[in-house]
Amino acid sequence: MSQGSPPSTKPAGTRGPYLKGRFPDGSTGEFALGPLTTLGRHPSNTLRLVDREVSKEHATIERVGRDFILRDLGSSNGTFVNGKRVAELRLRDGDEISLGASRLVFHSGEASTVSGPSGAAAAAAALARSPRVTVVAQSHSAPAFLAQIDQQGPQQNFRPAEQIQELATLRREYEKLRTAYEFHREVSQQGKGANLFEQILKVSFELLAADHGVILKPAADGQFTAIVAEKHRPGSPPNVMVSATVLQKVAETHKAVLIADAIIDERFSSTESIVAQGIRSAMAVPLLSKGKLEAVLFLDSRQQSNAFSEKDLTIFSGIAAQASIALENAALAAQVQSEAITRAELSRFLSRAVAEAVIRGETEDLRQSRLAEVTVLFADIRGFTTLSENESPQEVVSMLNEFFTLMAGVVFRHEGNLDKFIGDCVMAVWGPPSQHPDDPARALRAALEMQDAVEVLNGSRVAVGKRPIEVGIGVNTGQAVVGYMGSTERHEFTAIGDTVNTASRLCGLARGGEVVATDSTVFKAGTGFDVEPLPVTQVKGKEKGVQPYRVHGVESTTTTTPPPRTR
Repeated sequence: MSQGSPPSTKPAGTRGPYLKGRFPDGSTGEFALGPLTTLGRHPSNTLRLVDREVSKEHATIERVGRDFILRDLGSSNGTFVNGKRVAELRLRDGDEISLGASRLVFHSGEASTVSGPSGAAAAAAALARSPRVTVVAQSHSAPAFLAQIDQQGPQQNFRPAEQIQELATLRREYEKLRTAYEFHREVSQQGKGANLFEQILKVSFELLAADHGVILKPAADGQFTAIVAEKHRPGSPPNVMVSATVLQKVAETHKAVLIADAIIDERFSSTESIVAQGIRSAMAVPLLSKGKLEAVLFLDSRQQSNAFSEKDLTIFSGIAAQASIALENAALAAQVQSEAITRAELSRFLSRAVAEAVIRGETEDLRQSRLAEVTVLFADIRGFTTLSENESPQEVVSMLNEFFTLMAGVVFRHEGNLDKFIGDCVMAVWGPPSQHPDDPARALRAALEMQDAVEVLNGSRVAVGKRPIEVGIGVNTGQAVVGYMGSTERHEFTAIGDTVNTASRLCGLARGGEVVATDSTVFKAGTGFDVEPLPVTQVKGKEKGVQPYRVHGVESTTTTTPPPRTR
């Protein structure tokens, strides 16, 4: 984008010397000339031109008496006036100055006698304002001409290079393709939303002899609203009239419409919305995303008949197609980012399988509470009350956070569900909604890995002079009710029942550093664990005693199979 800093001294109520410019990004503006105006790429210039073909200090325009002298400052790509390269020249009214891709027209204005606020800034602001857009209801004759337009033959492709004899034609076609390629490249990298729409119109104006460009978005009720509107030529009328019938036809067929010459063609003589504003040529193309109409792109020309050809329509449609891909890519990127954030948040509490099910919207199965076999694990810090009394609250919280992080990591590595944190205790469940046939074995391996993680944590605590912690772990397998439970505002996926209570009781029996599991867990886990039977224990809430086993680790070569299960 080109930027300038016009001088602030100008005659009040008069028009002083100024430059009227059009810049590579399609913007326009007027800049008042003072005693010395510098032009170049560097920000310190009076008129900064953001163009790689322009030197940092490219040229100056100096006022000498009543004259303005243009001087090139040894620029790399030169300064041109009316198509001729110059080193120094006295400017005349209407001279066109070319610096890189920028075009500046010199206007001598009127004599200056009084200082006052600049009118050029207001003029530039008026030029920058978007034109008004009016969507006009269809006329009685509109369906007829639209039907004829829709019946046009297939669009012509660009001719092979060997079939083009005129050098000027070849250069023109090459420039169009080059500009389209650059636009496609830019859009693929960063185009989205309003910025994308502005890029569409910018490049469309560079490619096509259009006066106005409008991008209209359809609403649910079938009406269209202009979201971006630009005029290419400063002298173009401030109002753009777009036929509602044209828009509706594009929306219904998802095909492009080309009006080659609306004024002289008798088919359009009574189509008020096309003819009323002197529109001679127009194009409308759909912008689609996954088969859905996202917007309609509209260009018109009032300068010449046949301003747009079928080749132009092909280019315009190609730009729309590329923009559609960019919209889909932007939407996909936003979706991926949103899912990544959601997945990260859910993964703090649920296993990967459960988190993925929630992201996919497959929550109906989670809402249905049912009876299922689960393996429940409780891991509790021993002597936590004493530990809390001897350390500051900040140290206690820091220790718990580190402990919970380690325990959660172990649970997720073995594809269990982190059910909840209860004070200084962790509850984990293996079972629905991501059940595995070896869930009991997974839970036992997780319990052993938790004790290893606690030893590592204690190593770092002892190294800084803190007391080590001890953790007891209880594991049980059996039937439980699983599903979402809680209030309508807040609920969690959990398991309840005797199986859960028994696991909690075993955790209370386990000493620091021990893993204690019921016989149901040990036998369903199968071989591969070094276990030691403990005396049958009567736990609270159960009439029959529970046969617990102390799990020492994975099975060694000398370890025998656990004794037969007894009841």
